Amino acid sequence: MSDLIDAHLHLWNPKTLGYDWLSYVPAIAETHDADEWAALNIPTEQAVFVQASDNPADALKEAQWVAAIDHPTLNIGGIVAYAPLEKGSAVAEDIAALKSVTKLRGIRRNVQGEPDGFLSAPAYIDGLTEVARAGLSIDMCSKAHQMPELIRTLNILFDRVPEAIVILDHLGKPDIKTHQGDITGGDWANHFKTLSGFPNLATKISGLSTEADWGHWQPAHLTPYIHHAIDSFGPDRCLFGGDWPVVDLSGGYDRWLAVFDAATSDLSPHDRAAIRSETARRLYRLPASTLP
Repeated sequence: MSDLIDAHLHLWNPKTLGYDWLSYVPAIAETHDADEWAALNIPTEQAVFVQASDNPADALKEAQWVAAIDHPTLNIGGIVAYAPLEKGSAVAEDIAALKSVTKLRGIRRNVQGEPDGFLSAPAYIDGLTEVARAGLSIDMCSKAHQMPELIRTLNILFDRVPEAIVILDHLGKPDIKTHQGDITGGDWANHFKTLSGFPNLATKISGLSTEADWGHWQPAHLTPYIHHAIDSFGPDRCLFGGDWPVVDLSGGYDRWLAVFDAATSDLSPHDRAAIRSETARRLYRLPASTLP
């Protein structure tokens, strides 16, 4: 048993669900299930599953499939499901169906590949509003160049629903491949600092190696982003994610976890515990630890 909660885990089965995006990453396009996860021997207390299927027709089926997993090594404490938020207020029907799923904690509609204007479209913001009013968290997967638009969108969302909980995946996906350890590149550091001014926004320290040069990145390319995230948001609004099996594209889970551990080694026990488990437990309303 470990004090680590992995707040960003994927599983998928292309034989039964649709994943169009996997055609762009054939190296990881095969089935990845709980048995394969267990074989990694990553010591985690529990994990949060984050949607992987990008087929709206499969959203409920995917959430139900994950909720039914009963595995001795993989303890899924919460589920973040897909919903087509661009439907606006009409997405309330999708959300109501998803809320019947055991362990549902949040919604994600991946927007990283969407054109300018998608994040600030009135219908999309209405969809975000429906999620927040349903008492679910919102995972936001967007890229660094979308940060200014995201800031405008969150201003509207938090004005409507001040208690909304939004979790920014992968530190907003900075372009590490281009800028390496220079956090000022693309004005990421400034935009990220602005985002930290939303008190109900948290961020996942996850997915960074995949934003770097997959075959050539070094820890020094990732560590400055981790430190800026903690300095900006504070440990109580940062949470760890492994992003498996996507992380296998860029060196694997063990290497990413080693970078994270080294980057947070100087923190106090309280602050390390916040990032490793307690922030995720609070935001995703996960079960209490069974550690002695």
